[in-house]
Amino acid sequence: MLNTYVIEGGVGKAVAFSAIIPALVKMTGEPIQLFTSYVDVFSNNPNVRWVFDMDNTKISDNRITISDNILCPEPYRTNFAKGEMTLIESFCELCDVKYDKKMRPKLHTDYLKKEAFTIIDKIGGDFIVVQFNGGQPPVNYHPENRYNSIDPGRNYPNYLAEKVINQFKKENPRIAVINFALPNEPKYEGSLQVDASFGVWHELLKQSKGFISIDSSLNHLASSAGSEGVVLWGSTFMRQFSYPENTNLCFTKKQIDKNDPRNIMVDPFEVVKAINIKTKNTFKNDTLGYQSVCKAM
Repeated sequence: MLNTYVIEGGVGKAVAFSAIIPALVKMTGEPIQLFTSYVDVFSNNPNVRWVFDMDNTKISDNRITISDNILCPEPYRTNFAKGEMTLIESFCELCDVKYDKKMRPKLHTDYLKKEAFTIIDKIGGDFIVVQFNGGQPPVNYHPENRYNSIDPGRNYPNYLAEKVINQFKKENPRIAVINFALPNEPKYEGSLQVDASFGVWHELLKQSKGFISIDSSLNHLASSAGSEGVVLWGSTFMRQFSYPENTNLCFTKKQIDKNDPRNIMVDPFEVVKAINIKTKNTFKNDTLGYQSVCKAM
């Protein structure tokens, strides 16, 4: 049986859907197809027969209509809205597969390892990845567009983000901070900018010493990469989008007024304390190690 799944919304949701693909294939005995804006998320996946870019392909394409079923599992318009299940649980319910709490996103980006290690070699040592702003769709993105988050209550205030980076660098001068952001999003003193595809970021996360993120795509990419970190929660629900292996810190227990930044006040020193614990639990990489991998490839 050939099924094509229509995955709408942001890249984080597409990454989360990848967690249930093995169960879907086990259920039907056949690889699946995807119709999505984020082709890179599913590229090179051995359980995926074909990925169609919904921005360049019509759903009436013959390669899609030959499917036995064309399905659109959309959690945001179902019981998921009650806030009682995770995103992955909801995908399982909608696709009629058994949920396993061990399910995690899984991207197949080994083919981009060389590109990632070239970037790491330029960094010259250990690093963490941070994302303090999100909600901007990267599809059809233009660098001159003004940054505008559709949900500013998710973001960590720029002033506090600077404090986190400065304090982290003070305590960990040999660990670089890489800012996971599009070019028009805030830049932070003390952090590095990297222009890379999602797949390359996924490979970078595999080699990182951890990450700090709001509820956005980095949270899901890191889960697939096996990178543990600190996630800051504001106007979205930790219960629905978090992973228990991370340190999850909440802005507030009260209803958030998205226009009042005083409600988004996880103490920067608490954030640094939490990420320090994570970095001490990861393997210490060195520049020679990066170079030897590059040469081996």
